[in-house]
Amino acid sequence: MPEEEKTEQTPESRPLHKPKSETPNEPSQEETAAMIADELSETEETPRAQILSIVRGLGRTQAKVLLQQALDLEASGGMMVLDGSRRRSLGGIYFHLAYTTGKTKRGGKPLKRPMTKRPDAQTPQPEPMMIFTWEDRVAVIREAEVEKGSASVKITVVGRPGKVVDRGESVVTVMESTKIPSLPKGLPTPTSTTTKYTVYIASKQWRRVAESIRDESDVLIVEGFPTIDPQAGSIAVFATNTTTKKLQMAQKEAQKAREVIAE
Repeated sequence: MPEEEKTEQTPESRPLHKPKSETPNEPSQEETAAMIADELSETEETPRAQILSIVRGLGRTQAKVLLQQALDLEASGGMMVLDGSRRRSLGGIYFHLAYTTGKTKRGGKPLKRPMTKRPDAQTPQPEPMMIFTWEDRVAVIREAEVEKGSASVKITVVGRPGKVVDRGESVVTVMESTKIPSLPKGLPTPTSTTTKYTVYIASKQWRRVAESIRDESDVLIVEGFPTIDPQAGSIAVFATNTTTKKLQMAQKEAQKAREVIAE
């Protein structure tokens, strides 16, 4: 029988295999959990471990969606605890959303709320703490005013300026604050109202920041002396130091460069 002819494949005849397109690596579950914990300002080991278990149970995408929902709720006034005695912290809002609305991903372990230790029946219970509400403040202030202290005051206003009115040796702009930040436990939560600040800046200081603040992504940083202006219905701020976020960053980079050269 005739031998079968063996055809040798040349490099040109061999099938071409296209290399797989490289895609950037998605953050791991641990990296995603660390990012969420940092956004929530959770630094202790226990809540950070809880966040990691949430990421593993719900998946990275849903965990990040819940983070944004928590940030939005906090920005719009926050969330009260069930008995209405106080506002939840930002982390508390996130955990509440995760355990009440989170949906376990396919193959993921169902989320379990951390068990709280039940006190022993023989252990004496501490007396309930008195809740200090915003409505109670007037009586408390009157009591505190019996013996007043002394203070030197400085305020820092951070944000975008409004219309800038040039008055020759100074400029004036009005800025408003509407958000109430997450306050430490035990403090009364004020009603959500707009606070107006009339900021007075010497022209010499303003010229140093005028070009930078044209960038809409930059923010003004004003340190100064505050006083109430009842006629204007605002807090007057007399600037002692004026800069912007980007100018501060540029100064830090320049300082680092000088230190490297000095070495």
